[in-house]
Amino acid sequence: MQKILIAGAVAAAFLSGCASGPSKELSDCLQPNRRVAVEVVGTVIAPPPKPKPGAKPEAKPEAKPEAKPEAKPKPKVKRAPLQLNALAQGNTAFDVGSAVLKDGGKQDIDKMLGIVAKRKMDVSAVVVAGHTDRFEAESAPANLSEERAKAVVEYLSSKGIDRKFMFWEGKGAKEPVPVTKFCE
Repeated sequence: MQKILIAGAVAAAFLSGCASGPSKELSDCLQPNRRVAVEVVGTVIAPPPKPKPGAKPEAKPEAKPEAKPEAKPKPKVKRAPLQLNALAQGNTAFDVGSAVLKDGGKQDIDKMLGIVAKRKMDVSAVVVAGHTDRFEAESAPANLSEERAKAVVEYLSSKGIDRKFMFWEGKGAKEPVPVTKFCE
């Protein structure tokens, strides 16, 4: 019973603190909206179809000795669509009120770029959406989310992604996402 009372008191203290406004510690910790979302769309070479189980390989016809060998047509390469997403989020990606992409955010984007290179993806579109968190809304410039998106576009461009395929937008503090990075 005593544990329940203590838990209730802790919860009430926490909730009353949140009602009066988040503490600086809490705002530094939970930054789900201080982020830039990157979506890369393109195609990759599709793997060859797997043979059906129990199917016998086709018998090759015997070659006629007098027939001239004909050039085999090259098989058409089949391509499959692929969409990749990356999220540069929180204190590791951006400082409060800043549009400078930090090393932690670059690492998040580099992971996705590694997959693009490994899969030899032909990129057809890159959509970059910048966001601010609700704690920045009052003090940050109105276009901070756009500036964050532009910073990521610059970074992607420096890594070899063609600018003609990139689209960016700033969304401000709307469209929140679940928290994926927490305080230590």
